[in-house]
Amino acid sequence: MHKVLLIFIITYFFSLPALTLTKKDFTDKQLLCPKLLWGVEFISSNRVKVIETDLNKKTSINEYFYDTDLDLSFINIFQNENNIGDRVYSIELNTLRVDVWAMTGGGFTTREMFPMGLCKFVENEDIFSQIKNLKSNQ
Repeated sequence: MHKVLLIFIITYFFSLPALTLTKKDFTDKQLLCPKLLWGVEFISSNRVKVIETDLNKKTSINEYFYDTDLDLSFINIFQNENNIGDRVYSIELNTLRVDVWAMTGGGFTTREMFPMGLCKFVENEDIFSQIKNLKSNQ
């Protein structure tokens, strides 16, 4: 029984999803939040396209910079390269919870935008088209 458990643990930690979350470079990965018509396309080792759909179902695409903090398990998305004050979003790597950064009366703070369970990494060459299709089917 102990050998089976040990083999399972070793297999899990060396599986593809576990290895994916230990890399700093997410190039060619896509994060999709289908119910919210929102996604992130990692276009290089430090740039992303964020595809957002507002309440009026108007979709926009913006390019940002990103950096991965493996110690804290976050992908941080910035307006300007690695400028902590220009952080726009943070994605928690273990749960894929998305936080938005905003200036408030108490300073620069986060608010949970999408709780865990709404986003997932997908294999898709054109995430914008996938969001467009999801939008037309709602």
